[in-house]
Amino acid sequence: MSWIFQRTPELVAPENALPGRDTPVLPQPLPHDVLGTPITGPWKPGQKRLIVGIGCFWGVEKMYWETEGVEGTSVGYAGGQTKNPTYREVCAGVTNHAEVVEVVYDPERISLKELVRMAMEAHDPTQGFRQGNDVGTQYRSAFYPDTEEEVEQIREWIAQYASQLANEGFGEVTTEVKAGVDYYLAENEHQQYLYKVPNGYCPHHSTGVACAI
Repeated sequence: MSWIFQRTPELVAPENALPGRDTPVLPQPLPHDVLGTPITGPWKPGQKRLIVGIGCFWGVEKMYWETEGVEGTSVGYAGGQTKNPTYREVCAGVTNHAEVVEVVYDPERISLKELVRMAMEAHDPTQGFRQGNDVGTQYRSAFYPDTEEEVEQIREWIAQYASQLANEGFGEVTTEVKAGVDYYLAENEHQQYLYKVPNGYCPHHSTGVACAI
């Protein structure tokens, strides 16, 4: 999944992003290959969701589908301007989307804080538009919750972890947190990729600093 850039990655001006298309790239999503649940809902009463971007989405999805209390996952694109983008368009850096995982969970079994803690410990949020050898705006650190209340809470937790990282010599945390962001499913070959390809690409970019939030 690594793409080589000849320049420092940067977001394009919103007006210069690709316009996209009205047709989804995954018009008829299949059920989750591991959990057996639909990846587009309808969700059960009481379920909540969080959209997480911490680099290559293949390994991130597996981390969450293996987590107790998580009842659905899918991979896709969020945080950009292009409607229904394709994988190639996102990786080309012309849509402003991040690679993300939609995590659907039961808040009675796992908390929002725990989902955030897992994400922060599983990547380096100080790397900007990259994670290790994966370089590009699509690999940025991001959380896209559904409410402004969740935005404020996540920002507070990130600030706490940023203080921990600074004490360990790391740079500025660049994690983006926004509510009300459109989410577009990725192509079927990317859904539950590491179930289909058990020995597939699955990088780890943890800082090694426990997230004590």
